[in-house]
Amino acid sequence: MNALFSPLLRQSFQTTGVYLLIIALTLAISATTALKFSNEQIQHAVALQAAEMLAADLVLNDTQPIAPKWREQAQALGLKQSEVTVFSSMAHTDEQFVMVNVKAIQTNFPLRGELTIEPKAQQLQSGEVWLSQRAMDLLKVKLGDRIAIADGQFRVSGKILHDSNQELGFSGFSPTVMIAQQDVAKTNAIQLGSRIDYRVLLAGEPKAIQQYEQDFKQFKNQQKTQSKQVAQTEDEQQAGLRLRNASEGNTRLMKPIANLDTFLQLANILTILLCGIAIALSSQRYILQNQDHIALLRCMGASKVQIFKAYLFLLLVVFAVAMLLGSIAGVVLGYGLLQLMMQLIPQLNVPFSAFAMLWGPLPIALLTSATVLLGFVLPQLWQLLNTPPIRVIRQQEKSVQSMLLVLFSGMLSLIIFSVVLTENLVLTAWVMGAILALCAVLYGLIWGLLKFIRRLKLGISAYVRTPYQTAFQITALALGLSLITVLAVLRTDLLERWQQQLPVGTPNQFVYGLPPFEKDAFQQQLNQHGWKGTPLYPNVRGRLVAKNDQPFATQLVQHNNSLRRELNLTQASTFPSDNVIVSGAKQFSQSHQVSVEAKTATELGIQIGDRLTFSLPEGVLQATVINLRSVEWESFSPNFFFIFSPQTMDANAGSYLASFYVPPAQKPLLIDMIQQFSNTVFIDVSLVLDEVKRIVGLLVQIISILALLVALSGILVLIACLNLLMDERKREVALLRSFGSSKQKLKRMLSLEIGFMGFIAGVVSCFFAEVISAIASYKMELVLQPHWEIWWILPLCMTLVCMLIGRYRLSYLSDIPPLQSLRELN
Repeated sequence: MNALFSPLLRQSFQTTGVYLLIIALTLAISATTALKFSNEQIQHAVALQAAEMLAADLVLNDTQPIAPKWREQAQALGLKQSEVTVFSSMAHTDEQFVMVNVKAIQTNFPLRGELTIEPKAQQLQSGEVWLSQRAMDLLKVKLGDRIAIADGQFRVSGKILHDSNQELGFSGFSPTVMIAQQDVAKTNAIQLGSRIDYRVLLAGEPKAIQQYEQDFKQFKNQQKTQSKQVAQTEDEQQAGLRLRNASEGNTRLMKPIANLDTFLQLANILTILLCGIAIALSSQRYILQNQDHIALLRCMGASKVQIFKAYLFLLLVVFAVAMLLGSIAGVVLGYGLLQLMMQLIPQLNVPFSAFAMLWGPLPIALLTSATVLLGFVLPQLWQLLNTPPIRVIRQQEKSVQSMLLVLFSGMLSLIIFSVVLTENLVLTAWVMGAILALCAVLYGLIWGLLKFIRRLKLGISAYVRTPYQTAFQITALALGLSLITVLAVLRTDLLERWQQQLPVGTPNQFVYGLPPFEKDAFQQQLNQHGWKGTPLYPNVRGRLVAKNDQPFATQLVQHNNSLRRELNLTQASTFPSDNVIVSGAKQFSQSHQVSVEAKTATELGIQIGDRLTFSLPEGVLQATVINLRSVEWESFSPNFFFIFSPQTMDANAGSYLASFYVPPAQKPLLIDMIQQFSNTVFIDVSLVLDEVKRIVGLLVQIISILALLVALSGILVLIACLNLLMDERKREVALLRSFGSSKQKLKRMLSLEIGFMGFIAGVVSCFFAEVISAIASYKMELVLQPHWEIWWILPLCMTLVCMLIGRYRLSYLSDIPPLQSLRELN
C-alpha cells in the first residue's frame, strides 16, 4: 500500500480538487464548532438575562411559610439562597395614606439582576425602608423622613432607581417599598386571612439548578399519587408550593426565548446544509480528478482493496489537515463571534473558554464532518473501483441508480450530522424532509424545462448542453441561496411579531379593584386626559365546580389549578380584541352564556353546549358554553378564562379592572388620579415593559449577528459552487479556443450561460426559501405570510452575481493557452 499511497498523495496535492475539499471540510468544522459553542453560550446568557426579572434562577413560592427541607436541599447542592416575603399593606405619614406593595428582602437580594438605590453603596438595615419613585411621590416624603407601614415605624434611607426584578401580577403592583426581612414581624401586617407570598430565591450552576428542578418534580409527582385516605402530612400541606424558573416567572418572555432557541437550531441546520453542499461538490470534483488514476492503477494490476485502502489513508490525511485548520479557525471564529456580540451588546455577559470549546462542540463537529465526508466520497470511490477501467477512462455518464446511491448516502450522513448538532429531531426531520422533497421535485422540473428549451432549437438553446448536469448545478445553487435567504426572512418575521407584541401605545398601567360606584368618574378622568385603554371589565371572584350538573373528578381537580382556586370572572358584550374565536358562535345572544378559553376547555373536557356551574359569594351561577377562544396571554391587556354574556352576573358584586396607556411625559398627572381613587390598585407595568423590550431588543441583535454570520458562510459556499462550475468548463474553453473561437465570443456566450443558470437558480431558491421559512414559522407559531420582495430580488441578484463571477473566471480561463489547458486536463 505504501507504494500506492506516496504517489497518490503527491498526485492529489497537485490538483485543485483536494484543496477545495480541504477548504469545504475546514469550513464545516470551524463554522459548526463556532456556531454550536456560541449558541450554547448565548442560550445561557439569555437565560441569565431572563432570570434577572425573577431575581434568581429558580423561585420557590407558597402562601404558607416554606418548609426548611427545601432550603437544606438547596444548600446541599451549593445553591445561593435569599428569602423574600411579599404582601400588601398601608403606608402612611401624618397626612398621606397609600396602599403599597411591601417586599421584605435579605441583604443578598437580588441573586440575579441589579438593584440600584440612591444613595449608592448601602445595605438595607433594620428600621429602614427603600421607596420607589411613585411611593415617594404619593407619600410626599424625601430621604430621611419617617413613614409607618401598618404598625411599624421606618426611616426612608433610599430611593429605588432600578429593580430588574419585575414580575407582573396582582401581588406585584406599585408603588413598592422594601424593608428588611427581620422587620416583617414588627409591622403586624400579616394576619389570619392575609394574602402573603413567601419566596425562596435560588441561583447557582446550571447542573445544580437542573438537579433541584428534577427533585422538585419528583416530589410533586409523589404528592399527586398520595392516597386521600391518609392523614395530611407536612408534604401534603404544601399543595400550593410552586417552583418557577425564569421563563415560567415571566410568561411574556417565553415565546421570544423559545423562538430564539428554534432560530439558533435552524441556523445550525442551514449551516450544516451549506457546508454539506460544499463538501458534496468538492468531493465530486475530487473523485472526477482521480478517476483516471484509479483506472490506470487497475490496469497496472493493483487490486480494488489496495486502491481503496490507499485512498482511505489519503482521505485521512486530508481530514487531518482540515481538522487542524478547522480547529484553529473554529476557536478563533467562536472567540471572535462572542467578542463581536459583547461589543455590539454590552449588557450580554458571555464567557469564553477555549478548553470548553475543545472538549465540547469541537469533537462533535469533527466526528460529524468525517461522517459527511465518508458519506459523499466512499460511495463514489467504491463505485469507481467496481467499474471496468475502460469505462472509467471513456467517462461515460453515470447511471441514475448510482447517482441516487451517492445522494442517499450523502443526505443520510447530513441528517445524522444535523440531529447530533441541533439535538432537535423534529425540526431537523421537518426541514430535511422538505428540502429533499423540494430538491427532487424541482430538479425534475428544471431538467424537463431545460430539455424542452434544448429541443426548441432557438438561440437560447445553445446555452443548454447537458440538461441533467445543469439541472443539478442549478438546484445546488438555488438551495445554497435559499438557505441564506431563510434566516433573513425569519429575522424580519420575528422582529415584526415582537413589535406587534409590544407596539407603540401598549398599555403601561393596570387598574384593579376599582369600586363600581367610581367607574363612571374613573372613565371620565381617562377621557379627560386622553389616555386610551381597554374597556372596564367587571371582575367577580368565583370557582368552577361542576359540568352538566356533575362535579369534576377528584383526580382532575388535583391536576388542574383552575379547579383548585378562585378565578377572575367577567361579563362583556364583546370579546377582547386579541381573542380569536376558535369554534362556536361569534357573539352572545342571551344572558347566562359563557365563552371559555380553548386550552382550559381542552384540559377540562369542556365542549360547546355544556352547562357549567360556578360558586360565587352571592350564590350559584350556571351558564351554557357557546364558544371557545384563543387568548393572547402575552399581551398587556386584561384576559379571562371565562367571559359571560351581559346581565348574567351582578356587576356591582365585585370590582372593575382595565389597562391603559400613559405617555411618559404625563406620568406626574397619574399621581393625582391615584390619590383620588385611593381604594383602587394601580399597577405600573411600564417597568415590566422596559425589561421585556430590553431583552427582546437583545434577542433581535443576537439573531441579526447570527444571520449575518451564516449569510457570509453561505456566500463563500456560493462562490465555491460557482468556481466549481467554472472548473468544469475549462475543457470546453480549451477546445473552443483550439477550434478558433475568440476570447470575447467565449466570454459572452459562457457568461450568458452562467447568468441564465443563476436566474433559474434565483427563481427556484424563492420556492425553497418560502417553504423552509413556512415550516420554521409554523414551529415558532408565527403568522404564515408570503415574501413577495424576494421574488424579484433573488433572481436579479443571482443573475448579476453569476455573470460577474463567471466573467472573471472565464477571463482567466480564456487567457490560458489551449494546449496548456488540454495538457493539464489530461
